[in-house]
Amino acid sequence: MTSLQTILQNPVAVKELRGRMRGRRAFVVLTIYLIMMSLLVTLVYLAQVANAGAAYSSSGRDAGRAIFFTILAVQAFLVTFMAPAFTAAAISGEKERQTYDLLRTTLLSAHQLVFGKMLSALSYLFLLILSAVPLQSLAFILGGVSLVELLLTQLVIAVAGITFAMVGLFISSLMRSVLASTVTTLATVLFMTIGAPIMLSITVPIFSFIFLGTGPSPEVEALLLYGLQLLGWTNFPATLVVTEVFLLMEDAIFYFNTPGTGRYTYHFISPWLPFSLLYGLLTLLLYALTVWRIRRVADR
Repeated sequence: MTSLQTILQNPVAVKELRGRMRGRRAFVVLTIYLIMMSLLVTLVYLAQVANAGAAYSSSGRDAGRAIFFTILAVQAFLVTFMAPAFTAAAISGEKERQTYDLLRTTLLSAHQLVFGKMLSALSYLFLLILSAVPLQSLAFILGGVSLVELLLTQLVIAVAGITFAMVGLFISSLMRSVLASTVTTLATVLFMTIGAPIMLSITVPIFSFIFLGTGPSPEVEALLLYGLQLLGWTNFPATLVVTEVFLLMEDAIFYFNTPGTGRYTYHFISPWLPFSLLYGLLTLLLYALTVWRIRRVADR
């Protein structure tokens, strides 16, 4: 049996995917989701055309970009809230239903259990995300969006979805009730996506006033700029926005340079690259901790 067959035939993933996809609920949710997305895209297009007074030329490109960002915002919302929600009850739900001990008496290893839970949750999430990608073709028809933009944004969304799902699974392995696991997971993800930028928006003006108000030295200016860049690498919405800004303003896929104060030159890395690396490492760490947690509980 090949490694791919082993992955696809994970007993936990197969059981949960069959339970989720055999009923009408999964297809009804997917159908309603696509209908709502289509209506939203139609409204955005009509609004752009009405404001511009023409359907094509530059207004067509504006409509294409508006459609692109609308779908991107919906995908980001799905990743932020649905990815952790799918996994927050994955293990704590088994404990609450008193089936966890029975599940651990099987021949499944801790690695197979964790991987199966992750695979079943991410499969349906990515189905919802990828089903909206054909709607993005309207943006290409109207113009204003490049293939690189689409690929980079979908990569960032995929990485964030996997990490947020892993956060939910790790917290689920620590909790014994679904409610506590869900609340803790959503609070953690919201802090990662919203709480950190709010704190940043409060502290940055203060430091800017202190250090930059009387004419900054090049060293202080560089420290603040690189500090903001580092903080942006760890935030999902900031990565999406700044990556787009770098592509539009500097045509930079990986990095670009800009002159600074005096003889200094500042080097800026497009955030999608360090974001993917940092979140990938966080996912691997949480995965290892979840497996260790399950093994530790089983060995007691």
